[in-house]
Amino acid sequence: MTQVFGRAFITVAGKRYNTKAGASLKFGGIDRKPVIGDGGVAGFQETIEAPEVDCTIIATGEVSLAEIQKLTDFTLSFDTDTGRSYVIANAFNGPVPELSNDGIKAKFYGIEGKEV
Repeated sequence: MTQVFGRAFITVAGKRYNTKAGASLKFGGIDRKPVIGDGGVAGFQETIEAPEVDCTIIATGEVSLAEIQKLTDFTLSFDTDTGRSYVIANAFNGPVPELSNDGIKAKFYGIEGKEV
């Protein structure tokens, strides 16, 4: 039987973080949106979207908020339990990481996404 994606393993700047279920990856690249006129769909417009990983890191004594916040220019890998792996080059931390009893909400962006 075919396995369906269920778990992600996220490595940031060589350090694998223990993340909660629900991590997501936007691959980045060209985003197309329809252009609608009074006669219907006229075509589409393209914009560029940055690669993005959104995750919740389990907060333990070994995880530093300050370390996560200052991360820039690193490689991020997003490996799935189905065997697919994605790499974001020249990644950087996005919004300030948020700590709660649910964990550390973190978002990372990058310059280019690749499937490896």
